[in-house]
Amino acid sequence: MIHVHAFNPNPLLRQCIDSYLIVSADHAEGFIEKNFLPQITHSLVFGLDDENTVYDCIHDEYCPLHFIVGPNDSLCRVKLFPGMKKMIVNFKPGGFFKIFRQSAHLFTNRGQDAEKFLGKQIPEIGRRLKETHLSRKIEMMDFWLKDLLQNQKKSDRNIDEAIQLIEQSKGNISLLELEQATYTTKRTLERHFLEQVGLHPKTFSRLVRFISVIRFMESNLKVKWRQLADACGYYDQSHFIHEFKSLTGKLPKDYLTVKTGFTQILQE
Repeated sequence: MIHVHAFNPNPLLRQCIDSYLIVSADHAEGFIEKNFLPQITHSLVFGLDDENTVYDCIHDEYCPLHFIVGPNDSLCRVKLFPGMKKMIVNFKPGGFFKIFRQSAHLFTNRGQDAEKFLGKQIPEIGRRLKETHLSRKIEMMDFWLKDLLQNQKKSDRNIDEAIQLIEQSKGNISLLELEQATYTTKRTLERHFLEQVGLHPKTFSRLVRFISVIRFMESNLKVKWRQLADACGYYDQSHFIHEFKSLTGKLPKDYLTVKTGFTQILQE
C-alpha cells in the first residue's frame, strides 16, 4: 500500500508552492505500478530511502535518488518498489522558476537528477531530511526555500497574469486574448512560458482544460460525455473524446483504468 501525508508550506511560500507530500510504500515484495495523468507543474523529490525505488517505465530507467520532474503532456507510468519513501515539494505553475531560476522546459516530460541542476546542497539536504523527524522536515524545507526565494531577483517579466487568466477560463482562452490582456507579443509570451512554466501557452491551456475535465468527472461520475464536452469548452463530443485519447491513450469510458496516480492513492 502507498501512504501519503500532505502538508501546507509557510504562507510566504504559497505564491510558489502548493504542498509538501511525504509518500511511502510498505509492500513487502515486487512493485506497485502507477499511472500519472498529464499535469502542468514541477515537483522536487527528495529520497528518504535508498537508490532504485522508483522506475520510469516510459524512459526505461530508475529515477535518481533526488530528482526534479516537470509538466508532462502524456500519461506517465512508474513502478514503486518496497521501501520507497519520498518527500515531494509540489510547485504551482511558474513557482519552480521563481525559486531556482532554472529554465522550466528542461524538465518537461521527464525526471532529471536534482543534484545536477541544483548543486551539491541537494544530497546534504536529503541526508538531513532522512535523519530528522517529520515536523522538522517541514521546517527545514520552509527555511531553505524561503531563503532562496528572498534572495532571487524578480524576473524581467513573469507570466503570473497569463497563468491566472488561463486557469480562470479553465483553458478556454485564445493566445490572441492572452496577448491583448497582458500587453505582450506572441513571441514574448511563448518565450517566457517555456522558460518559467516549461510549456507553450497553448499546451498549458490545453492541459488546464484537461485537468478541469478530470475534476468535473470526479465530481459528476454519471455525467454524459456530451454534457462534459459542453461544460469544459470542447467543440463537440467527438473533439472531447479525441483530446482525451490523445493525452491519455484511453477513451473517456476507460478513465478508471488510468486513474492510478496520487488522486487515487489519496482515496485508498
